[in-house]
Amino acid sequence: MQPGALHGRIVLQCAALCLLACPAFAAETSSGSEFDTAPRGGYMASQCKDAARCPLFDEVYATTPPFRHALSLSLRHGGEVVPEWVKDKLPGGSARSETPPYATASAMLPLRIDDRSYLLGRMSDPEMPSHQIVALYDTQRGLATVYHVRQDGQRLLLGDTTEILRKVMTDYLNAGSAFARSVAHPDVPLPISVKTR
Repeated sequence: MQPGALHGRIVLQCAALCLLACPAFAAETSSGSEFDTAPRGGYMASQCKDAARCPLFDEVYATTPPFRHALSLSLRHGGEVVPEWVKDKLPGGSARSETPPYATASAMLPLRIDDRSYLLGRMSDPEMPSHQIVALYDTQRGLATVYHVRQDGQRLLLGDTTEILRKVMTDYLNAGSAFARSVAHPDVPLPISVKTR
């Protein structure tokens, strides 16, 4: 990697981290009746204690620029782009009103993997449920591990694919695994703790 490219990547990662800590991001934590109308983005997902009330994948995508950037970057490095059915959830997108978001997007659940914060969730194409995106988002580094099932059925694991992250994704996608059953349980204690040792 050339020094200029490395510097550009570091600047982008620093910008993503700054966005996570900026006042606009913190505004998502307002209380009272304002809480119900506040954006349900990445910050709320990282603080979520009740799986049934965690923001959905599409809500985090629409309201959290660092997550959008990380998802896009991981897909781009694999020669892919963010599918239109994900981008449709942005303000001004052509979201399909006849398809409620809960039918295609899971909650973004907070995880702690070796004391680092992550968000984990998935979203499917409302017209073709087998076409999906699963993201494990590192909220501190602004990076995403992405599992993408394309329309042609090809399966890709992109982004940060270190051993523990691959294991978490594999277990999450395997409905019979203890991890997947635990994550699907409505009373799972959050954040979900994952240890490498």
